[in-house]
Amino acid sequence: MIPRGKLYISTRDIVSGMYFCLTDRFSSPNANQDTDKLICLSVRTGFDLALEVLNFAPGSEILVTDINIPDMFGIIERHNLTSIPIPVNKHTLNISARTIEAAITPLTKAILITHVFGGVSETDKIIAVAKKHNLIVFEDCAQAYAGNLYDGNPESDVVMFSFGFIKTNTAIKGAVIKIRNPVLYAAVVLRNGTYKRQDTIGYLKKLFQVAFFKMLMSKLVYTAFYKIMIAKGKDFDKVLSGFIKSFPGEKIFEQIRYRPCRPNEQLLQKKLKNFNQNDITKRVQLANDILQNIPDSYKVGLKNRKHTHWVMPVETNDPNGLVEYLRKNGFDASQKASSMVQLKKTHPPCPEDLILEKLVYLPGYSQMSAKECEKLTALLIAY
Repeated sequence: MIPRGKLYISTRDIVSGMYFCLTDRFSSPNANQDTDKLICLSVRTGFDLALEVLNFAPGSEILVTDINIPDMFGIIERHNLTSIPIPVNKHTLNISARTIEAAITPLTKAILITHVFGGVSETDKIIAVAKKHNLIVFEDCAQAYAGNLYDGNPESDVVMFSFGFIKTNTAIKGAVIKIRNPVLYAAVVLRNGTYKRQDTIGYLKKLFQVAFFKMLMSKLVYTAFYKIMIAKGKDFDKVLSGFIKSFPGEKIFEQIRYRPCRPNEQLLQKKLKNFNQNDITKRVQLANDILQNIPDSYKVGLKNRKHTHWVMPVETNDPNGLVEYLRKNGFDASQKASSMVQLKKTHPPCPEDLILEKLVYLPGYSQMSAKECEKLTALLIAY
């Protein structure tokens, strides 16, 4: 069985993280090197911090990309704000500045742009609309980190990058939040400084879990594990999500309102400094090798100009059937490669809208051979 993806952390980095944990009490506190970037526990944490400081009036509206993880919408609701969904174009993975402007009301205070699947959205026109109406712009780049290829629009107010478990260049936990306004930045840093640090022992345990998961991602071990879980009647997607979910359970605020432990910060800084840009080049090439030869009806996001293919979704009217078909033929496709949800629209979707429930995520396993890529392509054409 071809695993569904790659874990972006080396064995050396895992060992480094363990070393940082074991020497934590002897290390000096980390200094924040930038005057506009904050390392915090997660994108959820950074978004929550910014909304705390901005303190929008209850009932205010935030225009949002209609696809994101449920916690981001939950954070908006917790602050007594309302999410107004803006559809994603399935070809470009962009949201429309024209649609955004039409949705603005006197209650609108901000826009949350979410870059999905590794595609980088076009933001210049959206930011122009935001400035015209005096709105705050958030960029959720949790799925869009690609080293030096994109650092957020310099005119966005808050840009958020995630380095959680399954993200590119993962440090297991952690996020980098870039804030343009110095006053807002200082207030967010001050607020974050009141949080307790997460437990170092808990982070060390997570590193051991990651080491096991990394071993699991080899083809032979993964295939054996998959067969064992199926034989036991387990839902394979649920089993995997149990490994990778950063904040399990419903009490999200009790989990995100912490600072990362110092070893987490140290590993994240090390990984940012030493990121291998060639990982992105290989990932894009793999995606192109597969996607360029399949029928157009499958293709999602192929008109995105800065697509880094964090995941490889295809569109189908029979997602369950396609997943079963590909798994029977040795490829671990899934409908649940991420925990994203889609807000219900207030109007019927148009044909160009991205519909999350129609997507199947192809395995983006970087060690796939040319022969395996050809087989996957042939399976998609034959289905």
